[in-house]
Order: sequence, then C-alpha cells, then structure tokens
Amino acid sequence: MIPAQRHKPQAARRVSWDVLRVVAIGCVLLHHATLTSVSSHPDLGPLPFTFPMSMGASTLMVVSAFFACATLSHGRPGRFVWRRLARLLPAYMAAVLLTYSVQRWIAPEGWSQLDGRDVVYNLLLINQWFPDVDIVDFAYWTVPVQICAFVAGALLVKRLRGTKLRIFLWALVVTPLLLRPLLDHSHALFTIYNGFALHRAQLFAAGIAIWLWSKHRMGTLHLAALLTATLVAQAVHTSEYGSTLGFGLLLLLVCAAAAGPDWVFFNPVQKQVTWLAGISYGVYLAHQQIGTVVMDRMHFIGLRSGWLPAGFLASAVVLGWALTRFVERPAYRWLTQTQSGRSGSSPRTPVPSERPVSHASTALADPLTELRLGGPLSPQLR
Repeated sequence: MIPAQRHKPQAARRVSWDVLRVVAIGCVLLHHATLTSVSSHPDLGPLPFTFPMSMGASTLMVVSAFFACATLSHGRPGRFVWRRLARLLPAYMAAVLLTYSVQRWIAPEGWSQLDGRDVVYNLLLINQWFPDVDIVDFAYWTVPVQICAFVAGALLVKRLRGTKLRIFLWALVVTPLLLRPLLDHSHALFTIYNGFALHRAQLFAAGIAIWLWSKHRMGTLHLAALLTATLVAQAVHTSEYGSTLGFGLLLLLVCAAAAGPDWVFFNPVQKQVTWLAGISYGVYLAHQQIGTVVMDRMHFIGLRSGWLPAGFLASAVVLGWALTRFVERPAYRWLTQTQSGRSGSSPRTPVPSERPVSHASTALADPLTELRLGGPLSPQLR
C-alpha cells in the first residue's frame, strides 16, 4: 500500500453487513431455542413452532473469513492475529465461566456432568482434542475453529497468491471429503480431523472466494463452482439437506452484500440493526446452555408454550449486551492500546461496535472495522 492510501477516508458504514449478521444470529437463536433445547430436554415442549434450519453459525464463519481477508490484504499479519485474540478470547473465557456456573448452581441437579477439568480444557481451547472432555456449551465450537483459521491465514497470506491460492481453496473443500472414509481406520487421523475441525474448512474457502470475487480476482463461474462444491461438502458433513439449502440462500445474501449496492431500504431501522449486530458475538456466547436453563426455570414456575422461547431470546440479548459492554469491549480496548503503547505507535481509535459472530458469527461474530468496505486488494491475496 502506498503512503497516500494510508490516509484515504473510510467509506460509509454498510447496513447490509449488519442486517446479514442479525439474520444469521437470529437463525442460530431460533434453531437452538425451538429445536436443540427441546431435543435435549423434551419436558420443555411442545413449543408453538420449530425452526429446524442449522445454518446461522456457518454463515457467520463465511462472513468472518471474508473480513479476515479484508484485514490481511493490508498486511501486518501479527497485528491481525493479536487483535482477533483480543476481541475473541476475553469474552469467550468470561462466557465459559458464566455458563458453567449457571449449569452448576442454577440448573436442576443432574442437568450437567461438567467438572473443573472440563472448564480448564475449554478455557485453554483444547477440549476438542480430548474425547473424554465435555464442551461447556456446544455453540463454542466456532471459537477455536476461527482462531485456528486466523492463525493459518496470517501464516499463509504472504505465501499463497494467484493460482496457488485458488488451488488451496479447492483443497480446503475437497481434502476433508477424501479423508472422511479413513476416519474409522485411524484414531490419530480422527483426532486431528476433529481437533482442527476440517469438516468446517469449506466455510473459510467460501468466505475467501467471495472476497476475491468482490475484488474482481475470481470469475463468477469459478465462484459459482466453488460455492456449489462448498454446499455439497456441507451436505455430506452434516447430512442436513434442508439446512444446506437454507445456507445456500444465505451465501447468496453474502455475495449480494459483498459486491452489490448497500441495502439502504433498511435505513429506517439501521440504529436497531446496528446495535444488535454490535452485540452479536456476546449474544452468541451467552445464548444456548444458559437460555435452555432459563426455559427450564420458566417451565418450573408454570410458564409454557411461547413464553419459553421468548425467555430464551430475551436472556440471550441481555447477557450478550452485558458481555459486550463489560467484558469484550473494555478488554479489547485495554489489550490493543497496551500493544500500541509497547510498539511506540499512537493509541488506536475507540473500539468499534461491529461484530459478527459470528457467528457467529459469530462469530461467530467477526471482530472487524471493515464493515466499511473499500480499498484495493493487496498482491498478497491476489
């Protein structure tokens, strides 16, 4: 990047990305509130409706990969990783402790078999490498997957470009499919496969491909072929064909947000949508197990039907806001300003409210300021 570009004003914030993140996190909440919770605890049902589509978290992972490219295209991979860790980890660790505490001391006796060892391994993000360790909240699968992907992106960004990058994207989609038949014959391969969540690799390939396409570095036919392969891989890995179809529709929305005009027809509700998008990572971290406990406590005092998912959603928003306001943003501000001070650079601007999630997306939510798109793609990602 030439010096003049460093002072280029940022483009206006695009509401389309906020809408997309809210839609994705909304799909996650509805799925877990109306299906997962009742599947785990049948006494909570029946509910007024069921949302069977498991597609929100996958969409947030695609968005996360897209914006990772937006940052890495300007270089400084070490700083990129540090800022991702500063955004993701403090809120995640607080959520692990909170979720464990709720299951241990508020949920009914026998609700959870978690112990201190499970908590430690979850905090260290290594629980997926040990089959005998329980995950504190199943929604947390996205956090170690994103961190592995961000570190890999930082290491590879200067080594992969052009044809090599395109081959790499196809390898991300195809290689896990080729390895699946071998998993029953090798415990070591099974552990590595699950430890690195290779069955999610196609999500990052899709996000990178959409970024390249939006910058005119990949043709539309090539993108269509790769996204089709991504959906095939998603269907094979999950065996959820209806959810895969819904995920395909959300991928089209990601493409529309990436390369099309901004969705200005959402401007009348932009403030509300932006606020929800800003707390989406906290909502994602706090929603599933705690929300199910909330539903159980509501059921215990006699509330039924539509009250239960409403309580689930309300607790997720309130706790997500609290995690964002009192943990995620202060920790991010302190950690990034501390790094800036040590490196002798000027203090950073106040932490932005943009988030994935993302999805979860949430990051599952995605911790970036690049909701304001603009700027050329660097040669590193070409």
